[in-house]
Amino acid sequence: MYQLQLAQIAVFVLMGFALPAVGMIGLAWLLQKMLGYHRPNPLKNQPYECGMKPFQEALVQFDIRYYLYALLFILFDIEIVFIIPWVLVTDEVSAQMKSLLFGPVEITIFLAVLAVGLAYAWKKGALHWE
Repeated sequence: MYQLQLAQIAVFVLMGFALPAVGMIGLAWLLQKMLGYHRPNPLKNQPYECGMKPFQEALVQFDIRYYLYALLFILFDIEIVFIIPWVLVTDEVSAQMKSLLFGPVEITIFLAVLAVGLAYAWKKGALHWE
């Protein structure tokens, strides 16, 4: 009994999604056939590539420093995603741990790890552009 009801619900949901989609596509096709015009010619049947002839190869090599800079930006941008919620709940966490220094020590360790990563990237020259 329960499986029959579940099957009926599934068929109802599928028809609820399928019929409007098929009906709208069919209606658009029918209206285009009735009201639209179709006069093909060889120029119209060619692929359209935004109207401009290419002036260089599609595979252009770019400097790896752009990629490194983007990765570093993402890394140091994501730290904000962790710091803002930490600021909002630091009082609650410190109260639960029964230590007022737990929150500040925790974020100090997090920022120290980020500072070491920044120092490493700086030392390797990832931020130096000539």
